[in-house]
Amino acid sequence: MSRRGASWPLILVAAELVMLVIGGPWPQAAEPGRLTINLAAGFDGRWRVGAWTPLVVSSAGGGLEAGQEVRIWAEDDDGQFVRSPAAIATPAGDRVEARMSARFGRPTGRYRVEVGGPDGGATIMEDRLVDPIASTDHVVVAYGELPSVARAARLVDRDRGTTTVVVADAPPYAATAAARSFDAADAIVVSGNAASRLPPEVRRGIDAWVRGGGSLVFACGASAAEVAAAGAPVADWLPGTFEKTVMLKRVGPIEAYARAAGLSDRVPPDGVAVPRFAEPVSGVVLVSAVEAGGGPVVTRRAHGLGTVTWLGLDLDAEPLRGWSGSETLLAAALGGRSRGGLDRRPAEQGGMPDLAGQLHAALDTVPASGGSSDLPTDGRRPKDASARKPVPFEVIAGLGLLYVFCLYPLDWWFVSKQGRPWIAWLTLPILATGFTAAAWSLKERWGGGRDAIARTADVLDVDAGSGRLHATSWVAVHSPENDRLDVTVEAATGAACADRDAVVTWWGVAGRGFGGLDAVVPHPSLAAADYGYGGSLAALDDAPVAAAASRLFEAEWSGCTTLPVVTSSLAMTSQATLAGAISHHLPFTLESCRLLHAGWLYDVGSLRPGDRYDTATGRGPRSLASALTRRAAAKDREAGMAWDPTGVDVARIIEVAAFHGAAGGTAYTGLDPGRLRRLDLSPLLAVDRAVLVGTVAEGTPVTRWAVAGAAGPLAAAAAAPTLCRIVIPLAAEAAP
Repeated sequence: MSRRGASWPLILVAAELVMLVIGGPWPQAAEPGRLTINLAAGFDGRWRVGAWTPLVVSSAGGGLEAGQEVRIWAEDDDGQFVRSPAAIATPAGDRVEARMSARFGRPTGRYRVEVGGPDGGATIMEDRLVDPIASTDHVVVAYGELPSVARAARLVDRDRGTTTVVVADAPPYAATAAARSFDAADAIVVSGNAASRLPPEVRRGIDAWVRGGGSLVFACGASAAEVAAAGAPVADWLPGTFEKTVMLKRVGPIEAYARAAGLSDRVPPDGVAVPRFAEPVSGVVLVSAVEAGGGPVVTRRAHGLGTVTWLGLDLDAEPLRGWSGSETLLAAALGGRSRGGLDRRPAEQGGMPDLAGQLHAALDTVPASGGSSDLPTDGRRPKDASARKPVPFEVIAGLGLLYVFCLYPLDWWFVSKQGRPWIAWLTLPILATGFTAAAWSLKERWGGGRDAIARTADVLDVDAGSGRLHATSWVAVHSPENDRLDVTVEAATGAACADRDAVVTWWGVAGRGFGGLDAVVPHPSLAAADYGYGGSLAALDDAPVAAAASRLFEAEWSGCTTLPVVTSSLAMTSQATLAGAISHHLPFTLESCRLLHAGWLYDVGSLRPGDRYDTATGRGPRSLASALTRRAAAKDREAGMAWDPTGVDVARIIEVAAFHGAAGGTAYTGLDPGRLRRLDLSPLLAVDRAVLVGTVAEGTPVTRWAVAGAAGPLAAAAAAPTLCRIVIPLAAEAAP
């Protein structure tokens, strides 16, 4: 065989490896001039890696016609393109546009636009989004002329230095009425002047995001009259029914709250305009005026599962606009200034980028068999962890390096020393066979000898005041063979209203580590194949999974129940404890119930539907922080159980993430919550809400996953107990 002929197989192998790394062939570009499309993404062009991103595909030159189907292909965390459901193009002024959302799993931001043609064909164009925001950044979205937001965000999070402020108050607005349009935001700041001019769909999207657990700061002073006239939902962000505007001359309480002076020197003689509301005013009053009827100036209240902090001042108008204290005022409204490193911990512990990454790793810890899991419940690693986890990367890399070393220089040295080149025809097959057997034994040790299984975890949140339900769920699928998965999710309990919504998507790990969403050098996927959604975001079709590997998905659904959620007479006493009784009417038993409010926890026990718990006959409250951190008395002091960032107890991780702030936040876990930040209901405990927490009785599904491969539906491993949280409004009158 000639030297040139021998090189062809190597060239073919190299070409196949390149195709594997880049994820398959690039799409065919559209013919020049055939289609002219504009794409607006995120908030003023900014988008966050790993988060849902709102997109607007539009055309003013006839390239897009009303009624055409438009789809977006976006990269997932493995670099595979995921096809979105179809959006129908509609006229919008002098343009035709289609609105949708997509998740980008890599900072490269590659996407394809697919437009259905009249003959059933499609035209595909490809481009990239620029200016990404890292998945580990904190993101504050601002609407209005609020230059102080950027400085305020840095004051709140100055130890991390990774807060990104996006000023989104400029058209085109890509956001829709869906809450996932604002999935990238950790907090939203809106001025009253901007709220009244935002498109209706943007207002509804912000409101849905807050009700799902978001944090909104609403700076609305003299503009409250215009906001109240605009109606819902922006009028619902006010703490009460607007009556009139009054002039406030004494601003000392505002300066004290902002911890800054100089505002009194800027206030004109007739004062600064602030709104007044009819009694009662909802929420907790943080700052009150000492004149003009003593009305509230700053309040914080619950809004669904989220919170709204209202500032009764127009920060985008004088005299507040030029006041340096407006930065610290906003910082206090956003959650308070950083304590200068007192609660600082390393950004990553045990190789975990955040708490969401720890949950990802815990769910990816596969049971030894397809049946019930024998993982420990104390958060420690199992003794035989290697039989339960996927093959560690270190083992794979070590085996590959050893194989290369055996080929060169070891095999080369052995053949050269023998002086018989034909021996290489024997040593090469022996080495290849030996390492193939070693790789096969690794597969059998870590992932072989079992059927494909799926592990799930769920959190169900119920707003008793409105009857709204919101569930977050995760599934980890482990497959011993190469397979293509059809994944569907739907509500399994309680969702009876017509506007229920379910979404399933891939789930990646944040950060710059190997396989992370922000990794500079992305890892090549072992299952290089594109896939897409079915008719809606609730169903993924043909998602690839490699042999002896795993694939993780996350899902959310929302809805409402027509049944009364709770019967409650709970109210806060003058000692800031709870008094009264409660019973729930959900169609399942809640086990290991606890009642949470402020810094207290009440042990309730099991509650069947209709069972009544009375604080007067139950055990007295105990410290919530001590219960969450599992502190125990040690001689003359309390000692908390240190958080293990490598723990694999799924239920424990969710328990702490559900009230991360109340447990001490990063001061306790040493980890940022990441995408689990939206699960934290700690802010509701400080307002007029109590939270009943329990686990759903075994055998009662909350989220119904349907995962099927080529051989049919996958077997289900033992799931973590479903955490259920019911947010309960307290009675207005204080209990005696």
